[in-house]
Amino acid sequence: MNKSNDQKVRNPQLVMAMRAVNNSNTASSRSRMAAELMNARLLSPIQSETVLMEKSGPSHRIRFEDITNTSGEKYYLAFTDMEEYDKWNQDGTHDRALIMTMEDFGHILIRTVNDLKGFVINPCGENISISKDLLLSLLKQREMRQMQEKQGN
Repeated sequence: MNKSNDQKVRNPQLVMAMRAVNNSNTASSRSRMAAELMNARLLSPIQSETVLMEKSGPSHRIRFEDITNTSGEKYYLAFTDMEEYDKWNQDGTHDRALIMTMEDFGHILIRTVNDLKGFVINPCGENISISKDLLLSLLKQREMRQMQEKQGN
């Protein structure tokens, strides 16, 4: 992975907010984490492959890495920075990642058919899961605020 570009992905405020939720899961701490999450840019590991299509020739496809919890539920992976990514990628076999926003996760989780429950941030660290329903709610709230701001101008 080109670490020089990915080193720029840092979310210290989000990490602090996630720790606050883990230490004291209150409405206030969850609200702060949600606000930080909506401004975050996260690393999400992918696998890529080139598939030869009979009529159109080569096609490049990507697949997002996922993880399964003890209940058998699958979640996409997300990391706040390269240090957290490297904790998960100790063997060094995962060398590709995309920089994702909440809108990006919304697109792949909500608008495509899959059996994933959401995504997990820093599974080897703070280990916070964001369900599809929570993500959809956060995206709708952001959209409502943006509409209200436009009407106010």
